[in-house]
Amino acid sequence: MTFFTQIMLSANPNDGEPYLHVMARSSVYNAGVKRAIYCKGQNLPELIDWVSPAGDVVEGRSTKNTRVYVERSKNDSLVSSLVALIIQEAMIEDSGNWTCKAGSLNETIEITVGVKAIISNKYETVEGEEGKSVKFDCVAKGHPAPVVQWYTENDPITNDHKKYIIRVKADNHQLEIKNLTHRDTNEYVCRVTQKALSHFSDKRVQLIVNHKPLLVDENNEVSYSKYKTEEVYAIMNETKNITCSVIANPPPTFRWYRRQNGYDDEVITDSETVLYSEDGNSSVFVLRTLDTSALGEYKCSANNSKGHVSIIYHVSLGNKPNPPDFIELVAKSISDLTFNVTCSTCNMASTEEDMSEDPANLTVLGYSFALVPVQEGFLPDWDAATEFILDIKEYNDTLFTVGPLMNTTTYHARVRTRNAAGFSDWVTITPNPTTDLASRLTISSILFLIYILYPLIK
Repeated sequence: MTFFTQIMLSANPNDGEPYLHVMARSSVYNAGVKRAIYCKGQNLPELIDWVSPAGDVVEGRSTKNTRVYVERSKNDSLVSSLVALIIQEAMIEDSGNWTCKAGSLNETIEITVGVKAIISNKYETVEGEEGKSVKFDCVAKGHPAPVVQWYTENDPITNDHKKYIIRVKADNHQLEIKNLTHRDTNEYVCRVTQKALSHFSDKRVQLIVNHKPLLVDENNEVSYSKYKTEEVYAIMNETKNITCSVIANPPPTFRWYRRQNGYDDEVITDSETVLYSEDGNSSVFVLRTLDTSALGEYKCSANNSKGHVSIIYHVSLGNKPNPPDFIELVAKSISDLTFNVTCSTCNMASTEEDMSEDPANLTVLGYSFALVPVQEGFLPDWDAATEFILDIKEYNDTLFTVGPLMNTTTYHARVRTRNAAGFSDWVTITPNPTTDLASRLTISSILFLIYILYPLIK
């Protein structure tokens, strides 16, 4: 039995009634695909013809007609007829209404031929200059015409004529960003959608803005001033790390100075005293307060080709906080330990207004925890410990969760108080806390379950 015969037998029109039906629905095809669309009929007034969107009757295959043609069944007749419309390689010009007709009977389907949008240079890195503009191109050719939208951080960018300007010329959807600042450093995404073809594509542009250094505080708040002063408190006979942080591109050059009588008296170059971060955007001055001569003013300057900033640190003595006097393990999980910690002899603020600026009685800011796994027969190796520095977020809160930690592990643990000047002495936490056992199936238990359940599901 041939395929044509199978299709004919599947029809079940009323006996004697004229019947005509296209065996396909209106569809969207990608350019280049091959399709065969069948039209069947019985008891017809005339033989079946296919008519193109241009109104032309489609002829059979010939040497001049090899792409779009019709094929008829060998037993084609008015009583029973089946005609296939063959499209060997779909093109955009094939889009439109195709009609199967026999006499006054006809049925039409709509064919849409689409070309998926192709984006060149899908990944780019672009440098822009502070105060200037930058333009990104997104050329998306396709049919039907794609919908194009620019995004940053998943938020759509709209044309506001001040900061963002979107220009559409032919297939190019160009985004211009004006008056660049450090905040514009980001990834920008041109998202291309052809819903009819279920096609999605995008182009990603990483923008790097070259800008002057900007000072950043410990809360990552940016200061737009070129100069700044800051009070720093140190504890006698201890080390104080003073961190100078900026955001800048290109990365800045840091210099530290010891100031005398309001002048930059001496450049500090000791490699053990001045340290730098891996990203090049911060520098740490390690101040060793061996006596009162270490107190006074220090200056950090950060310079790049776009500008410079500086900050002056006034270093004075502050009080060493008292250690906590109550520590209790109150909760544990497979990865965390929660402690109740208080210091009854410390200066604890009950509100933000109660924060003390008296160097001799600085307010406690939080606690530092150090944990290292217990090794039977060995003393704790505190140099290998992991330190967790936790702030007091609510003034009446005494619960602090430490983690992530390894599950089912016993730790040596200790804690100390922290204020603006530094840390108290360590207090050892006893007994040694242990994280919970992780809930997991072992290989043997999995095999046991398979052994039990297999007869039931076989």
